[in-house]
Amino acid sequence: MKNQFIRAYAFGLLLLCVVCAAQHARAQDDIMQNPSKTFTRIGQEMPAFSVRTLDGAQVSLADLKGKVVLINFWATWCPPCLTEMPRLEKEVWQKFKSDEFALVAVAREQTEDEIREFLQDKKYTFPMASDPEREIYKMFASEGIPRSYVVSPEGKILFQSVGYEEREFDQMKELIKKELKKIKKPATAGS
Repeated sequence: MKNQFIRAYAFGLLLLCVVCAAQHARAQDDIMQNPSKTFTRIGQEMPAFSVRTLDGAQVSLADLKGKVVLINFWATWCPPCLTEMPRLEKEVWQKFKSDEFALVAVAREQTEDEIREFLQDKKYTFPMASDPEREIYKMFASEGIPRSYVVSPEGKILFQSVGYEEREFDQMKELIKKELKKIKKPATAGS
């Protein structure tokens, strides 16, 4: 009986992984082949927006020029978002937060109260903002979360993804690290 349960559980996990992988592949395919769902491209200027974070700070993309920026769209009801968020906290925010790096997680179709309620039992410290009417999100896409954008200090999109996949998340972290090294690179003698 115990072995049957373990087999059924393992099969369920395997099936869940297959479904998630298929959804991620379909989402990535949408970025490349379905411009009606994704409105941005790597290399283009990041759409300009301003948002108020939960702590009351007004964050404008224009004010973040000169920094490496990560914008993440998510929702409290989104399973891949909830899988990604602990990694955003531990492997991105805690590792890279500095004067040269900014992160804002924008909750699509969520109010500030809904986000605060969600955070009651979470330990996330990165800045969050609400986008209850998709006013910001609609500049980027018509559907699909989580959605992440790494923006250069000059305001260009260096990386974008939809969905959550470990390998892609790792690539995003490496890109952030590489871009931060460019900013922090000490001046050479004679320059």
